[in-house]
Amino acid sequence: MNRPEITDLLLYPIKGCRGYSVHQIMITTMGLLGDREFAVIADGQRVNQKQIPELMLLSAVWDSPEILLLDFPGVDSFKLNTTLNAITDVGLAASEIQVYGNSLPILDMGDNVADWLSMALGTAVRLARTNGTTDWFFPVPEFELIHGKPQTKFVDAAPILLTNDESLKDLNSRLNDALPMNRFRPNVVVGKLAAYEEDELEIFSFPNVSLQRLSYCERCIVTTTNQETGEMTKEPLRTLSKYRKRENGYAGGIKFGIYLTALAGGELAVGDHLG
Repeated sequence: MNRPEITDLLLYPIKGCRGYSVHQIMITTMGLLGDREFAVIADGQRVNQKQIPELMLLSAVWDSPEILLLDFPGVDSFKLNTTLNAITDVGLAASEIQVYGNSLPILDMGDNVADWLSMALGTAVRLARTNGTTDWFFPVPEFELIHGKPQTKFVDAAPILLTNDESLKDLNSRLNDALPMNRFRPNVVVGKLAAYEEDELEIFSFPNVSLQRLSYCERCIVTTTNQETGEMTKEPLRTLSKYRKRENGYAGGIKFGIYLTALAGGELAVGDHLG
């Protein structure tokens, strides 16, 4: 097999929204620049596609370092100026939410975008951005490497999720209907790496940054939702459970892809080879 390389890089500026591809991106120990900077808040808690499936239709794309373009089918686009001095319609309301026992400070992004999102999603929500750092903790020992590390994003277990084209090809060979990679919502996709070899590598050394493997990503029901139509089936979880399930997993044990953290800041680009 040819030398492994990055085949795609994806950002999800709002947690749970539709991802989009970029050719290159800066990365820090907290994750990809611009990724999961925001979260939709309902009843004082952050939500994702499990609570609001319509988030799969929400597109959020960085037009510049300050401007986020929001789109949703059947609704006029919304241009969000994310600079603090532009948010005048709510008075910069600051508060905090609880995530896995972490107190995460947040800043409300204003009534205008909240009204737009509520109309689009069909339920009352707000949009928040993290407001300063928190010392991250995910209550599973295998994530100990990032325990106590500063975090400013709405991450789940860890800052970066990596998947492998060859692993998806192997999975699709077992399915009646092939699935696209967007079911697994990765940040980094690699190709020309043997199927599931990502499970075994400890360090992913690219030309300008090195990533350290933390653990498997244990998959949830979101993977069973068609990200274009909203149709739900039992796949891929039914098939993955037959050959990709570990005992006593932290979230059900069905694994596909891996969580990583950056050892230092740097840049990733499509085409970067794995050393």
